Amino acid sequence: MAAVKWPVAGLIDLLFAASLRSFRRVSIWYAESDVMTVPMDVCAQRVAVTGAGGFTGLHLLRSLHDSGAEIIAIIVAGRPALGLDSLPFPFERIVVDDVRLMGDAIRQTKPRYVVHLNAYVSTERTMHSVEQTLQWNLISTLSLLTACTEVKAERVILMGSCDEYGQRYWPFDTELASDPNSPYGASKAAATAYARMFYGSFHLPTVVLRPSVVYGPGQSSRQLISMVLKALAEDRPIDVTEGRQTRDFVYVQDVVDVIIKSLTQPGIAGEAYNIGSGEVVTVRHCLELIERITGRAGLIQFGARPYHESERFHYEPMLEKTYAAFDWRPSVTLEEGLTRTWHSVLAGKKLEPST
Repeated sequence: MAAVKWPVAGLIDLLFAASLRSFRRVSIWYAESDVMTVPMDVCAQRVAVTGAGGFTGLHLLRSLHDSGAEIIAIIVAGRPALGLDSLPFPFERIVVDDVRLMGDAIRQTKPRYVVHLNAYVSTERTMHSVEQTLQWNLISTLSLLTACTEVKAERVILMGSCDEYGQRYWPFDTELASDPNSPYGASKAAATAYARMFYGSFHLPTVVLRPSVVYGPGQSSRQLISMVLKALAEDRPIDVTEGRQTRDFVYVQDVVDVIIKSLTQPGIAGEAYNIGSGEVVTVRHCLELIERITGRAGLIQFGARPYHESERFHYEPMLEKTYAAFDWRPSVTLEEGLTRTWHSVLAGKKLEPST
């Protein structure tokens, strides 16, 4: 068999390149909105967010603004970012031309805190997915961690994934070794390992957060809940599996709340933490709840689609470690979160384009 030729030769050299050509700085100013009474933790502090134009990123930017932070929104050229244009508050936008040089934006802006959300998300088991996740999820993260070490960032938050755990055991326990079985999960697990190494070897305060199945207003209709709600809003049938899979669906604002707490929470550096709602339900239960909330029964065709050959039947994070470390509990129930998301679909509100 012919050897695989990786299109990433020389990438390690790129990690330490500080080329000014790798990003474009754009200051964006919008009409000021009222600022809420805020905690002093990140108020007036420079917080950089990569992947700022994505689903979670846009929700996070709104909460950071409410917290009085000075926001640096970092996006990769070519990625959807229309949602940034609708944000009614000031922030600095950085466009990175090469995802492998993510660290250059950090070197130039010198934030105090960094939240790394940018990622290539894929469920594919292909060599293309291996190449893309390597560049987007690992090489870019190494570039960012290196730069954060150089500028002495006070806290770096990496968005991990429960896909790092694989399918051999559940519920997912951060104290057990990762065992990913997909390119995406492997790239995230490798990034977590490097984050811990940077903490232990270079004293960079890193924290890895592993959310379960996130949903909420503005999510791409490629995701199950948004896909189903969009179909029901248009009064058209949608085919789904029997729905025997178990899931912990967590509302996006609860995830954002943990991210913001993780920026300044003491005693958590060098560790990984799961984020979830604590409500483990079957997919069918969730979709039947959607039917009751929307009042549009009969459109969801259970069993009309087969399970995927790599279907994950259990996606359940253990949360006790997170509860104790952050003194936090999720505040939005599944029914409340689905209701909010349904209302946003009906109102036509979107925080990001459905791509």
